[in-house]
Amino acid sequence: MDNQALMQVGEAIGTLDLPVVVFPRVNAAHARHPAWQRHIDALQAGGVHLVYGPDVWPLYEPREAPARRELPWRAVLDTVDEATG
Repeated sequence: MDNQALMQVGEAIGTLDLPVVVFPRVNAAHARHPAWQRHIDALQAGGVHLVYGPDVWPLYEPREAPARRELPWRAVLDTVDEATG
């Protein structure tokens, strides 16, 4: 892992019986990477609750998203509630 936060998330997946919620804040170029879908599949297989999809975070090309784009906090918090409820 390239930082402490990611290392903690990585260690929590599938080992601590804790719900893990991930919001991958990516653009269309990231999602086109050949490994992207395998990573999404691996997270889901590990029981991670993903906040992801065109209804939550439409993908834009790099530097083409609206300047003041709001993060999908309602979707993130709803997923946390579902994962911990």
